[in-house]
Amino acid sequence: MNRLLMLFLLAASFVVMPVVAGEIFKCRDAMGRVAFQDHPCHKSDNEEKLPSYSAPAKVDKTSDKKAADVAGASGPQASAKESEAKKAGKTAGSNTFAWRLSKGKQQGYLMGSIHFGKASMYPLPMTLLNAFKESSALVVEANVVDADASTMAHTMMSAGVYSDGTTLKKVLGADLWGELGVTSAALGIPVSLLEGMKPWLASMTLTAMVLKGIGLDESLGVDRHFLDMAKAQHKPIRELESVHQQLTLLSGLPQKVQIAMLKQTLKDVVAADAYFDTMLKAWQSGDVLALNRLFVDEGLKSDESGELNRLMNTNRNITMAKKVDEMLKKGCHCFVVVGAGHLGGEAGMIKLLQAKGYKVEQL
Repeated sequence: MNRLLMLFLLAASFVVMPVVAGEIFKCRDAMGRVAFQDHPCHKSDNEEKLPSYSAPAKVDKTSDKKAADVAGASGPQASAKESEAKKAGKTAGSNTFAWRLSKGKQQGYLMGSIHFGKASMYPLPMTLLNAFKESSALVVEANVVDADASTMAHTMMSAGVYSDGTTLKKVLGADLWGELGVTSAALGIPVSLLEGMKPWLASMTLTAMVLKGIGLDESLGVDRHFLDMAKAQHKPIRELESVHQQLTLLSGLPQKVQIAMLKQTLKDVVAADAYFDTMLKAWQSGDVLALNRLFVDEGLKSDESGELNRLMNTNRNITMAKKVDEMLKKGCHCFVVVGAGHLGGEAGMIKLLQAKGYKVEQL
């Protein structure tokens, strides 16, 4: 199971691009041990600065701003926004990928996010914007807007880069390393950039580059969109997890699970464009079953992929559903935004909250 993992599950995807786009130093000490880091080597070490990478496609920020302006419009501009929404195929009666939660006096909303997006996804339907407007707080997996960029980059490097001389080439073996080299070359990424990374970070890096290449941008992700709106409106922001927690979870994955994740990524990147289009249609129409079928696929049949799903999805669903319940019990009229992959299925947050007694109605 990878299925472009960051689209559905990980807000930590936001920190990948800045790290990869920055400088990486390959340091070799007097004993021949190799370390990869985001700052210059010790003066006694042999230093090699690896080339940074720029994604081949860039989203037009002007379009991004226009879309954000329209999505945040209110009052006399509402009719114009509704007209644009209809042009985008978001009619007033269509379902969204969001649900109203209610149990007695406890009220809130739960929405599934795509962490990377494009300007054409906006404006969002008025139903969602109105629900957000009436909520008392925004709840996300991780508040990446307020996180310190340099701290996040250091955390990413510490958690995802070998510091004991181990290399990804040694971990993967000749065949898989060769496959990685072919894929990275096709994407225009120097394979040397990946050599010091652990498999999970190499997987996320490849995915981020591919998503950039097909015109997606982390700054246009749905949760990022609501984070920006919350900041602008001075709405309280709460976290269910944090970037640090997510990176700790990834770095703690068993090596065989990390390798399985990377293997699936190498398969997924080939059809990323078509996969995203299919997924976006399911998301825009509120078809949680279709999206769940895309996410939970044949890849789960292997033990390693099943373990990845348990650690990255099932376990986190249980914890996040519990925290949402606790917030609503304390009177928070929360607008909760989590990766779309957390909602569907028997172990998804919708079922878990229903089991806690909530009435769940799709918007």
